[in-house]
Amino acid sequence: MKTTKFIAFLAVFFFLGTATQIQAQVDLTTNPVNLLFGNINAGADIKIKENFSIEANAAYSKGDYWGLVDSRERVPVSLIGKYYFSPKQGADGFYVDGFTRFVNRNIQATYNGGDADVPTTVNFSRTQVGLGFGLGFKVVAPKGFVFDIGTGIGRALYSHDKINVSEQDYKVPELIRTIGYFKIGLGYRFGGNRE
Repeated sequence: MKTTKFIAFLAVFFFLGTATQIQAQVDLTTNPVNLLFGNINAGADIKIKENFSIEANAAYSKGDYWGLVDSRERVPVSLIGKYYFSPKQGADGFYVDGFTRFVNRNIQATYNGGDADVPTTVNFSRTQVGLGFGLGFKVVAPKGFVFDIGTGIGRALYSHDKINVSEQDYKVPELIRTIGYFKIGLGYRFGGNRE
């Protein structure tokens, strides 16, 4: 299943990379903070009009939370529509956005506890799909380099949590219905206006 998710992730960005040759202006970005921790993140922001663009953004992260859990896997995918108030180079400057977001998380932890001091394995998974709004700012340098920072908050329309403790499933009450994102994107503009 993990391999399938990763292949699907690569297929989406192969498609988006191919789209850069079809569209007049595409900003490809990645989050440098995620890269520092060995996580994958990429986005393609396609200009529709001078003051409107649509961005597809996806990530894949895996790790152990600095030894706090045995393993953690997270796959967020977002589609963001951005409205720019005063674009100077097309799809740049201050913007507000509306987004839809899918997030799948899986966490596994093992700990010793109880009277028998027997290791207990806990598996937790959460899948959410939601809508929200946000704001941000994008700068395009004369050579085509792009810096985009944004944040958003919304509500999960679908949320499913599952917990398994030592091979036994438990129902989890629906607790968190809030979704959001924080983005720092560095990248390059292909086509369009860079001056």
